[in-house]
Amino acid sequence: MHKTAKRLAAGAFSIGLLAPILAILLATAPPVMAASNDCTVAPGIGLNSNHGEVIGVDEGDWWDWGWDGSSNDDDLLSLRSDLYVEVELQENYAQALRMELVPGYSYTFCIEFHADPNNPPTDETTGDVYLLSSANWDAYQRNYEEVTGGWGMTSEDIEWIPVEWRDMAIFIPFRDSHAYEGKRSTTFSTALDNDNRGFISWFGDGGDAEYFLVVDNWNNTRQNDALSVDGDMIVQIWVDVEDRLTLPKFTAYLIVGLLPMSCVIVPIILHTRYHAAGLEENSEQPEMVPLLEQ
Repeated sequence: MHKTAKRLAAGAFSIGLLAPILAILLATAPPVMAASNDCTVAPGIGLNSNHGEVIGVDEGDWWDWGWDGSSNDDDLLSLRSDLYVEVELQENYAQALRMELVPGYSYTFCIEFHADPNNPPTDETTGDVYLLSSANWDAYQRNYEEVTGGWGMTSEDIEWIPVEWRDMAIFIPFRDSHAYEGKRSTTFSTALDNDNRGFISWFGDGGDAEYFLVVDNWNNTRQNDALSVDGDMIVQIWVDVEDRLTLPKFTAYLIVGLLPMSCVIVPIILHTRYHAAGLEENSEQPEMVPLLEQ
């Protein structure tokens, strides 16, 4: 009976040790991919100019962006509700949906490419989709200016650059993963773990960071991007915004430090209980055995 109680106590201790870690991981795991029907945006939802803006790749020179990583245009409000927009995408061109993503929400993006009836392409209506930070949007604009000007590096030139140095020559998608190239339609989700505010410059606080959902119909310098189709397209973009549980930052320290601390604490507890068991006084009274004399 005593051994069974010890086993139950050890099992409860193990569950109590691992359960918080698993709960934190499940609650804070950001979504990576989403199904094609995950954009449940209600009909009639449009684009509010206070929460999003469609801009062309050549609208405003890349050096017109502020030192804090934001544009000189009006500051956007944080995106906390769904939106839908149709973007006209011409041949050899790119458009971007500028928005301000914030922690505490999960963002699901659904994008579909369709032929423009006014100038339909003979090729299949496919394009590239990128989610970029403001700094990489600047790099994307520079890349477009260089390639269309005929003096930029080609994808063959990029192959000679080591991978660890390529971010200095080409744009890098957000988290180095949100690039969907040669797609007719695509769906993906992301969420922010911190506010990613721009650094504080001499001109004040940088504010919330901006992100750009780029739809691409030109041959950029990335090796796996789709070629430009010989016509125009209409791109439908849905953004489904949902609340997401965000735990305090100190939970990361708990996850990292809990297991090493348990490796120290558990042996101490076992060692203490082992020695305490040897110091217990035996309270049993000796039994008197009668002596039979012959």
